[in-house]
Amino acid sequence: MNYKILLDKRRQLLDGRYPLKLRIYDGLGSTAKSLKIYLHEHEWDEQAQTVLKTCKNHKAYNCKLLHEKTEITKVILFGAEIKKPVKHTVKHSIIEYGKKLSQDFNSTGKTGNAIVYNTAVEMLIRYTCKKRLLFEDIDYTFLKNFENDLLQRQVKVNTISIYLRTIRAIFNKAINEELTENYPFKKFKIKQQPTPSRSLTIDEFKQIKNYKCSGDREFNRDLFLLSFYLIGINFTDLFLLRQRNFINDRIVFERSKTHKIYSVLLHEPALEILAKYKSSSDFLLPVLSNNWKGMQQKNKTQQAIHICNNYLQKISKELNFTKKVSTYYARYSWANFARLKGFSKDLIAEALGHEYGNRVTGIYLDSYGNEIIDEANKAVIQFVLRNTSSEDANIL
Repeated sequence: MNYKILLDKRRQLLDGRYPLKLRIYDGLGSTAKSLKIYLHEHEWDEQAQTVLKTCKNHKAYNCKLLHEKTEITKVILFGAEIKKPVKHTVKHSIIEYGKKLSQDFNSTGKTGNAIVYNTAVEMLIRYTCKKRLLFEDIDYTFLKNFENDLLQRQVKVNTISIYLRTIRAIFNKAINEELTENYPFKKFKIKQQPTPSRSLTIDEFKQIKNYKCSGDREFNRDLFLLSFYLIGINFTDLFLLRQRNFINDRIVFERSKTHKIYSVLLHEPALEILAKYKSSSDFLLPVLSNNWKGMQQKNKTQQAIHICNNYLQKISKELNFTKKVSTYYARYSWANFARLKGFSKDLIAEALGHEYGNRVTGIYLDSYGNEIIDEANKAVIQFVLRNTSSEDANIL
């Protein structure tokens, strides 16, 4: 009888780690025991049978391994009875588990994640016509057929990618909780198409700005302009802005997607729009109600974005654009205009809230606070409004 501790490379998690298992060989076969330790390859020394210092929890893990080695050595030396791990006989449903994860997200205020998980699960129910689908029922062929079914229903490739990545995340969470050992994504590749350009030209931006309109059409056009003036702020974050976020001519907010804090200087065009639509409620803009909470607030936000997109597409059609302009165009256009002005990719990434393309540049930007980004935004606004009219020329 002997044993070995090894990484089970058949069960890679989404973050690249593998479960560490104790495999016992008794001459008649082998038994694997999960140690509930998950490591990257570079954190494990196979030959020395030890967790390396590159893992932050190496001391605790090695202590646990020492205990396991001591117990199995007792068995080998003194013939004590081996307590073989009991295999899970209960098979779990990905539908029920996915719904539970969605509810957990919703209860902690992560309504966006709750909607994504619930939608992915609903797609599985629609495809299988089952409300109970086991993890073990899903294999490579199932995923391929599921993907083909969505394509036949003319669901966009990138939308399918969201569904499949969510299902993959559900599997990874279930494996971490040892609800299943099945992992059908090992050889299945999730397809994704490059996102087409969503940037306006400077002339197109000016046409939208100078477009003569009133009422709801004007309001939604101005929301688009405000998003641009606030460095392409996400519309969800824009609608959630409250009076307390307006601090000394700056908008200070936590981005809902990354939870990172941003501080944007309000230049005159943005101040004019905020003053034009000053809300009587706690919100800066008259879009959401103080009475709406949780999922209701999320649904109302999505509805408002949908309405804004409809008006933007009507405006772009009347202006004879070939592009179906949407709220995303404010963010992408800001990035493109900043690039045309010669700003670095790292500065643009920092301004938009992306990960830094260059880590050193990121540290540099952080150390200088908001001044660099304030000046970049001012330059971009001046760049696109230059010579549009005598009034525009003097706004900054």
